[in-house]
Amino acid sequence: MPLLLHLPVRRPAAALVCSAAVVLHPGLVHAQPGIPRTSPPAPSSEVFLVPLAGQGATLAAGTPRNITNRPGYDNQPAFSRDGRRVYYTSTRDDAQADIYRFDIAANTTVRVTTTAPESEYSAFPTADGRALTVIRVERDSTQRLWRTPLDGAPDQVLFADTKPVGYFAQPTDSTWVLFVLGSPVTMQMGHHGTGRTEVVGRNIGRSLHRIPGTSHASVVQKGTAPWQVMDFDPATRTFTPLVTLPSGSEDVAWSDGNTLLVGSGSKLLRWTRGSSGWTEIADYSSAGLRNITRLAVNPDATMLAFVADPAR
Repeated sequence: MPLLLHLPVRRPAAALVCSAAVVLHPGLVHAQPGIPRTSPPAPSSEVFLVPLAGQGATLAAGTPRNITNRPGYDNQPAFSRDGRRVYYTSTRDDAQADIYRFDIAANTTVRVTTTAPESEYSAFPTADGRALTVIRVERDSTQRLWRTPLDGAPDQVLFADTKPVGYFAQPTDSTWVLFVLGSPVTMQMGHHGTGRTEVVGRNIGRSLHRIPGTSHASVVQKGTAPWQVMDFDPATRTFTPLVTLPSGSEDVAWSDGNTLLVGSGSKLLRWTRGSSGWTEIADYSSAGLRNITRLAVNPDATMLAFVADPAR
């Protein structure tokens, strides 16, 4: 039975076991070196920045700015802790995926990682801003969560026995939730310094986020339609349904602890706690943008980054 919106119930993690198995893309079950197993090879994509104004029901989005603007794969944006930079994954001439940094004020781009033949994806800054947490595809195609210091200190694998990891979030500075590939995909939780994780859910999506102002994470529950955004409490290992996603959408981002954004085709939609559904706040079809995915909001909620397919 599908979940109803805003149900005042909490369910244990064990209840999130769905009968439908996640089907991995053919040819990616056994990854080639440097190629992640989380999704099929992506087409040419661009990272855009959009100014945000207001909050909650008054949130509005401005004109998109293309910060990559080149053929090839540019994806998975995340803001630095001070909001002045955007980290993203890029595949360049050597076909290796590395992390790049775009400095917003200076309008300049810098390559951050150079670990050939290994590749990095899904960079996110640590709480102290001194390192990036990344998904690294290692020489033997092992896919794990790594900490990469920005001062050149040695890199460190965080959960050595948990693999293949596809995506992650930190609901607290010491707690991790991980999307781990398998049949089905599992959601696993680990704590800093332990090196161990445990399964707390199944059939989740790739969009994992800390909910601002809380120690909770949001996760997309798949397995059966429609897909739902859930609130996960690491302390009690319980999930609470929040809202049903628009058909075909799976990437969300929080602008504050009560407001979610999602891309739906060329449109940007907003949901606020207590509302009955999604509200359109922008339509970028006139700018030639399609397939808005991989959303990220800067710390003071004045800017949104997303990935889209532009008109060429």
